[in-house]
Amino acid sequence: MKCGRTQIKMWTYTLKIEKVAKINNKNNMDLTNALDSENKQRLRIADIARITGVSAGTVDRVLHNRGRVSDEKRKKVETVINQMDYRPNVFARSLSIKKEMRFVSLIPNFEAAGYWEYIRNGINKAQKEISDHRIIIDHHYFDQYDNRSFVVETERILSALPDAVVFSPVFIEESVAFAQQLEQQHIPCVLVDSNVEAINCLAYYGQHSLKSGYTAAQLLFTGLPKDSTVLLTRSVRPNGIGSNQAILREKGFMQYVDEHKLRQSYQIVRVDLYSNDTAKNLRKLRGTAACSPPITGAVIFSSKVYRLVDFLAKVNLLGIKIIGYDELPQNIAALKAGYVSYLIAQRPEMQGYLVVKNLLKHLVYKQQTHRTNYVPVDILTREIVDEYIQFNQRLNE
Repeated sequence: MKCGRTQIKMWTYTLKIEKVAKINNKNNMDLTNALDSENKQRLRIADIARITGVSAGTVDRVLHNRGRVSDEKRKKVETVINQMDYRPNVFARSLSIKKEMRFVSLIPNFEAAGYWEYIRNGINKAQKEISDHRIIIDHHYFDQYDNRSFVVETERILSALPDAVVFSPVFIEESVAFAQQLEQQHIPCVLVDSNVEAINCLAYYGQHSLKSGYTAAQLLFTGLPKDSTVLLTRSVRPNGIGSNQAILREKGFMQYVDEHKLRQSYQIVRVDLYSNDTAKNLRKLRGTAACSPPITGAVIFSSKVYRLVDFLAKVNLLGIKIIGYDELPQNIAALKAGYVSYLIAQRPEMQGYLVVKNLLKHLVYKQQTHRTNYVPVDILTREIVDEYIQFNQRLNE
C-alpha cells in the first residue's frame, strides 16, 4: 500500500509537470504559483527541460554557467528557475563524487587559547560537518615572526598538490608569490583573517581591517582630553615589520585622525613592541612616559593588548584609555579589570568555519561564491563581554 501511494504521488507530480509545460509553451505565463512547495522540492533538471522545451544538457549548462547557450534559451531556463524557486539537490550530487579531496590550511603557530587556535577550531568544526563528502584537511603551521618558515611550508604544500588551500597572508610579498604559484597549478585558495587585494583568491573571510582601525580611532578619541599624547603601538617582528592585518588597521586609524584633523589637538607617538625583546620594549615605554603633554590613550593593532597592559603597568602608565583587539582570555581579563576600555573582536572561529564551507560550495556543489566576505566588527565592553563569550560558545558547540 505504501509503494502504491508513492507511485500515485509520482504520477500526480508527472501530470502536473506536463500541465505546467503546456501552459508555459502556450502562454509564456508566470509560473511562480504553478506548483506547491512540496512539488517544487521535487523539481529536477529533466522537469525544467520539459517545461522550457530545451534539452536537459542545456539546463545543466545554464545552472553551472558553463558551455555555450543561446541568449534565448538561457533566458527561458533562468526565468523558470527563478519562478519555480528551483534548488539543486547538492547533497545528492556530492555523494556521487568518488574521489577523496584534500584541503590544506596554513596558519601561524599558536599558544593554547590563542587567536589562531580559534581559527583552527573553526576549520575542524567544518571538517566534521562535511566528513560525508570525503574531504580531508591537513594543517600546516609557520612562525608568524619568521617569513622563512612561511616559505618553507608553502613549498611543502605546493609539492603535495592539494585540491585547495586556506591560508593567512601574514607576510604580504611571500603570500602574493605563493598565491601566484597556486594559480599556476590551478589550485584555488581562500584567505582568512586578513585580505590582500593583489591575490587572486576564491574568497576572503575576515574583518574589514581598514574600517576596524578607523573604528578603533573613533572609540579612542571620543571623550579623550585634548592637548595630550596618544600611543600608537603595534607588535613587530625582529625585522621591524608588522603583520599585514596590523598595517591595514593602522592605516584605517590614521585615516580617521587625518579626516578629523586630530594632529592639531593630540601628539601621536608610535611605539613598536618587539615580540622577543621585553627589555627594549620597557626602555621605549619609559622614555615615552616622560613625554609632554601627558599620555591619555593607547591602541595596539594586534591581539596582544594584555602584553601592552603589562608593560604599561611596569612604567606606571595604567589608568589611560586603551583599545585592543580580539577576545583572548588574557585580553578579556584585562577588559573586565578595567585596564582596557574596549576590545574589537572578529569571530575567528566563524572565519575558520566559513572558509571551509566556501571551498565545499565551490568545489563540490559547483556554486558561485563571493570574493570578499567581511565578518562584523564587534565592540566589547566589560559590561557585555560575558554574554558575548557565552553566546559564541553555544553557537560553536
